[in-house]
Amino acid sequence: MKRQFVIFMFCWLLLAWLVPAASAPTAAMFKGQVTVKETGELSLQERSAEICRQFAKETDGGSFFTAWAFPTFEHINSCRRHHEGNGSVPITVKNRSGRIIVNSEQEHGLNISDDPGTKNAGASWGVLIFLNQVDKGRCRISDIKLLVPDREYDLGNERLAWLGTADEIQGLEFIRSVFGQNTDHAVREDLVFALYLFNGQAATSELIALARRNADPGIRKEAIFWLGQKASAAAVKALGDVIDSPEDLEIKKQAVFALSQLPEDIGTPKLIDIARHNPHPRLRKEAIFWLGQSDDPRALDLFTEILAK
Repeated sequence: MKRQFVIFMFCWLLLAWLVPAASAPTAAMFKGQVTVKETGELSLQERSAEICRQFAKETDGGSFFTAWAFPTFEHINSCRRHHEGNGSVPITVKNRSGRIIVNSEQEHGLNISDDPGTKNAGASWGVLIFLNQVDKGRCRISDIKLLVPDREYDLGNERLAWLGTADEIQGLEFIRSVFGQNTDHAVREDLVFALYLFNGQAATSELIALARRNADPGIRKEAIFWLGQKASAAAVKALGDVIDSPEDLEIKKQAVFALSQLPEDIGTPKLIDIARHNPHPRLRKEAIFWLGQSDDPRALDLFTEILAK
């Protein structure tokens, strides 16, 4: 099941072709108790660890937010700002029972793109905010949300450490570290979504590795789903490899669905090949079903061919 973090993406508006290149987000997007930790030679992981040590000394059993910006392959904008023409009212961010509540009084979500895999010129940014729970001097991430940098966020009485910006390599190192330390399935799903948003081939390779080798079938399915939104040559090959592997049938069906989400010029030939040649009847049936949702004339040609037999 997709958590709110993922479901929210279908409620925001993304008009990439109208949005100019954006400057990197800063701590100024947050109102409240903000500690800035973005200078010096420390890596993103090291900055996060230092903030943990600092805050853990001050209050054990408490919580705080950390946030950092990263390059995305799409421009992300607030739908509320677009529709109402007013981004001056801050969005509230709260900790409620170990989960991040963003603007709980109003509808809040996002939509990455109606055209999977489309890339845009210029710099594009997203912001990840993490809820850290302090217990016996150690910090544990209990929730993650994606924020857009075109709005202001009111922290109320919450504390936040701004860790600056991270390039693809530093961001992936941080995500791998959290994956290795955190067993919360929902947090791991959120991290997979973040990998999808990163701009760069290394993030796609990380998604492919999760889809192929992660021990959790739910995480493999999640990675396969987001690979289907990437539409890169590497992602398409990885989906085909999953279908041809001795993987669980349900995961193979997820890969077939992911192919159906690709642009028709990429996904349709793969689905037709599965419908014609895959040895598993359930997968052939799955491919035919998704081809039936398509307006591609090649799908109609296949159906005509099947009915003529």
